[in-house]
Amino acid sequence: MTATLHLTTVALPSASVGPTNPLPPVGAMPEAPYEASTANLPDEIAANIAYGRVTSIHPYLLQDAYSRERSPAPMRLAVLENAHLRAEFALDLGGRLVRLLDKATGRDLVYRNAMFQPANLGLRNAWFSGGAEWNIGMRGHWPLTASPLYAAEITAPDGAPVLRMWEYERKRGLIVQLDATLDDNAPALHVRVRVRNPHPRETGMYWWTNIAVAQTPGSRVFAPATHAYQTQYDGSLGYVDIADPDVSRPASAPAAADWFYDLNRDRTPWIAALEPDGSGLAHVSSPRLRARKLFAWGDTTGGRHWCDWLGGETGAYFEIQAGLATTQYEHLPMPGGATWEWHETFVPLQVDDEARHGDWGSAVPVVEEAVLRASEATDASRLEAVADVAPERMLNIGAPWGALEAELAARIGESFASLPGVRFDRDAGEEGAYWAALLDGEGDADAAPLDAPASYVDGERWDQLLAGAAATWLTHYHRAVIAHAAGELPRAASLYEASLRQRRSPWALRGLAQARIAQGDADAGITLLTDALSLAADVVPLALELGAELLRAGRADEVRGLVASLPDEVRALGRVRMLDVRAALATGDRAAAGALLEERFEVPDIREGELSMSALWREAFPDRPVPEWYDFSMS
Repeated sequence: MTATLHLTTVALPSASVGPTNPLPPVGAMPEAPYEASTANLPDEIAANIAYGRVTSIHPYLLQDAYSRERSPAPMRLAVLENAHLRAEFALDLGGRLVRLLDKATGRDLVYRNAMFQPANLGLRNAWFSGGAEWNIGMRGHWPLTASPLYAAEITAPDGAPVLRMWEYERKRGLIVQLDATLDDNAPALHVRVRVRNPHPRETGMYWWTNIAVAQTPGSRVFAPATHAYQTQYDGSLGYVDIADPDVSRPASAPAAADWFYDLNRDRTPWIAALEPDGSGLAHVSSPRLRARKLFAWGDTTGGRHWCDWLGGETGAYFEIQAGLATTQYEHLPMPGGATWEWHETFVPLQVDDEARHGDWGSAVPVVEEAVLRASEATDASRLEAVADVAPERMLNIGAPWGALEAELAARIGESFASLPGVRFDRDAGEEGAYWAALLDGEGDADAAPLDAPASYVDGERWDQLLAGAAATWLTHYHRAVIAHAAGELPRAASLYEASLRQRRSPWALRGLAQARIAQGDADAGITLLTDALSLAADVVPLALELGAELLRAGRADEVRGLVASLPDEVRALGRVRMLDVRAALATGDRAAAGALLEERFEVPDIREGELSMSALWREAFPDRPVPEWYDFSMS
């Protein structure tokens, strides 16, 4: 069967990601479950951990408006298929490889989630489990994991189809291009990744391919290593012997943990997941993608809860991963104008040698021989031939930022070296129209509706451009947000005030409120947030911010009044109910707090590593164990 590439949809029980949060996240990044200690680590790893840390997700907006109510909804897929494999990519969800079917056995090689349920594990909040995810830029699940990518069909010289996906990652200013094709003569999916820093300045670089695999009691993971850097959800990062005790069986992990294998850099990097019958999946790459990792949820109430929270009846899973640096705490310096490339190959595996069941030292060489034999029988040269070919038949449109950033660079006389195999649409979507109009000086911002801006920009170059534009409430406001995200609080406050002098908007009021709070004037901040909410009463995140600041100021009675004033459908939201519980406890009304908690409500965007629900339960019911549905502890 000659390979084909086509578009289709599949209906899944789904909770919509929903609209983005209109409030720019100018504060700190979402808290990670833990931070790594650099004590006793090799100098290279310690230096990479210290380098390139990101303190804010701005200019992205958060995706936190989802619920846990699911109904059938279509997921758009690009499908590569031949006689050996069927590979399905979710074009509107970060290009995720959501299915890889081995036709010879009928097995799904990656964890194929039977539902779509966002949860708060991503850098922009919304993340979902399953398949193989491409993570670029900074530690965590990348900002576009629940957003569309550009996609096109490329025809190789031999007539075979190649799926190309690409985007511009705004935080690091990187262009990523992924080309995928199926091998003609062997069951293999080849992916060629190309990342370019189009700017003249250095930036931090990060990449991890995260591959979810269905977990059974007998699942076992192999990699060519004897030791690993193991981290658990307590911040420690220890160097451990992975054979003693044997950590290769994810179902036996006592708690959630990562094992970053210490690989020999002279050997081909690979990782494989096998079932007791010897079948499984191998992932092999070229040397640049040199790191490998195993993640397991572990056998704790919280770990099991998270696995069920993300996949429901699909069942348990673990992840095998591949990255550029030894651990996921590291960022690497990428020079201006640099291009980094590598190949990744996914192959079904069958290891019949009974030594696979043996101890680590005897099993790994047997699995390695099978992995290398399977991968060496494949041919990825087709991807080299098409790497620079311009997109042909477009399959999907992404965001305008690659084009807007190129235009900005041209306006200020800076280079922007794009990749030859990609093109960006300046007018794509609401964001493109919004910024194109602003750049072109179209429309009267002071007469337009006070709708929330479609998106935001970041950095000195955008500030320079906006400073030269017509001075409106909107240009002052955007410059204020740029300054705020950069930590320049006095300048941000001055620009917010300039915006408010021209036009009173809830967005500038909120920004000035957060600047005043950061400067230590909580009372002024609360007054400003109250004013902002009066102008945008339907913006739930504003109410939550006001409630949180009132609580911090010891004004819990006002929080209870605020919650009582909200519409019924807003009071029913998980974060609002949590705010109500906190306010009740702060006023000493433990009975009211307990009654709310006993209603067993859900907080759909509870953060990975966040233990607030169990903490509230213990405060309300100090003599009762935390119910499983509130227990998200992973250690």
